Amino acid sequence: MKRLLIAIFGVACAPLPPRGPAPRADAAGPVPLVALPAPGPVTYVEVVMRAGSAFDPVGQEGLAALTARALREGGAGGRGPEEVEALLMRLGTDVEVQVSHELVRLRTRALHEDLPELLPLLADMLLKPDFDADAVSRLKDAQIEALKTGVLEDDEALGAQAFDSLLYEGHPYGHPVDGRWGALSALEAGALEAFHADRHVRGGAVLGVAGPAVGPDGALDPQAPGGQALVELRAALGVGLPGRPVDPSTPRRVPAVEGRELLVIEKPTAGVGVHLGHPTGLHRGHPDWPAMLVAMTAFGEHRQSHGRLYKALRGERGLNYGDYAYIERYVQEGWGADQAPGTGRLQNAFTVWLRPTAPDAGPFAVRAAVAMVEELVAEGLSEDELALTRRYLEGRVALWAADPGRRLGWATEAAAMGWPDPIAALPEAVARVDKAAVDAALRAHLHPQDLRIVAVAADGAGLAAALADGVASPLAAAPGGPSLADARAAEARVAQDAAWAAHPLGLRRAAHLPAEDLFR
Repeated sequence: MKRLLIAIFGVACAPLPPRGPAPRADAAGPVPLVALPAPGPVTYVEVVMRAGSAFDPVGQEGLAALTARALREGGAGGRGPEEVEALLMRLGTDVEVQVSHELVRLRTRALHEDLPELLPLLADMLLKPDFDADAVSRLKDAQIEALKTGVLEDDEALGAQAFDSLLYEGHPYGHPVDGRWGALSALEAGALEAFHADRHVRGGAVLGVAGPAVGPDGALDPQAPGGQALVELRAALGVGLPGRPVDPSTPRRVPAVEGRELLVIEKPTAGVGVHLGHPTGLHRGHPDWPAMLVAMTAFGEHRQSHGRLYKALRGERGLNYGDYAYIERYVQEGWGADQAPGTGRLQNAFTVWLRPTAPDAGPFAVRAAVAMVEELVAEGLSEDELALTRRYLEGRVALWAADPGRRLGWATEAAAMGWPDPIAALPEAVARVDKAAVDAALRAHLHPQDLRIVAVAADGAGLAAALADGVASPLAAAPGGPSLADARAAEARVAQDAAWAAHPLGLRRAAHLPAEDLFR
C-alpha cells in the first residue's frame, strides 16, 4: 500500500508540531503510581506501558499488539495458558488487554480478598511471560483474521483505517494497531520476547489503583483490605522491569496535506461512507485543546444528535445514520458511545465522518460537509451555541468516568502521556473558553483548503467524476427529513441545497484502490 499511495499522492513533510511529553529522565526507583480512593468491595488495578503499535519495527507491524496479547494468553510465571484461565475463572475476574498506537493497558478488578492471588499473576504476565508457541500461533492467526475480515468486511472500519493510514503514511501511526498481515505471518515467539525485553521498561510504565486501600493522600495503605498485595505488586514492578527510560517513537514528522485530494476504496457495497480531514499539531496537553473540544462538540459530537453536521445531513435531509467531527482518533468502548480511555495520541487529526449514504447522495454529502467546515472556520460559533455547548460539556465530562475503572483509565493515561487528567482539568478549562478563543483556535488548526477525502464505494471513477468542479451533485430525491410547512423555510432549504450541490471542491488529485490491496 505504501508505494502505491506515494505514487498516487506523493509525500511531503509538515513541520514538527509542538512536542509532547519528554521521556522521564529518572527510570530508576518505584513505578509511578496513580491511586484513587474508591469505596466498596472491589479494587481496580491497571498497568499502562508506553509500548503501543507506534513502536512496531518496520517490517514487523503488529508486533506490539501480538506481544501484549501474548502476555495475557501465552502463559506466565511457569503457568500454562490453561492454568492462567483456570485461576482467573476461579477468582471470577479477567485481565483485559488494550493496545493502542501509544499505549498498552492491562487492567483487572477483583474483590479485595482475591488480590493476594490475582496480583502475583498480573506481575508474572508483565515480568515473566512464557510466550507459549501454540498460543502465539493462535493469537497471530486471530490478529490476521481481524485485519482481513474485521476491517475489510466492515465498510465503516475500513474507511476509518484507510483514512488513518493515508494521513500517517510513513509515520509510526501509519498502519493499523493489528499490523499488516504480511508482516504478522512472519512473526515468531522470539520476536515477541525481544520486543518485550526492549520496550516493556520501567520508564514507560504507570501503575493505577482505585479502591479502599488508597488513602486520602493517594498513598497505598498496607493495612487496608488488599493493601499489602498492592504494595507488593508495585515493588515487584519496580524491581522486575528494566530500569530504562522509554524512547518515544512520536512525535515524528507527519506527511503534509496540501490542497484537496480524494482516494476511493473500491469494494462491492450499497453505500458511500466518507472520512475527510487533515493532521493537526494538537494533543490533549495543547493549550487550544479545550476550545477545539467545544467547537467539535458543537459541530458534530460522536454519536450525538445535537451537532451541526448531524442536524443538517441526517436530521433535516435524512441522508444517513449520522455525521460527526473529531480532533482525535475516537475509539469507542464496546457497544456504547463512550470513548475508551488509553487510546489518546500525541499527534492527532481533524476528521469529519459521514456515515454511509445512498450512492446518489454521496457527492452531495461530501460537498455539504466541506462547505460546513469552511463556514465553521470563517464564522466560528455563535454566542448562544457556545454557551449551550460549554454548559453541556461541563457536566458531560464527569460521565466519561462512570465507574472507578473508567475514572482510573483516564488518570493513568494522562500520567503515562504527560498531559492533564481530562476528568479533573477539563470542566474548569471549558468554563473559561470564550468565543474569541474558539474562533482563534479554529482558524489556527483547521485548514479546509487542505483535505484528504477517503470514501468507501463501489464505483471509484463514478464518485470522482461526480465530485469534479463544474459538476453539480443535487439530491436525487426529495429530502428524507421532516417536511417543511413554512414556505420561507422550504425556500431557504432549496437555496441551501442548490448551493451545496454546486459547492466546488477543487480536487487536485483523485484515485481509487481495491480494498483487498490494503494492509498487506
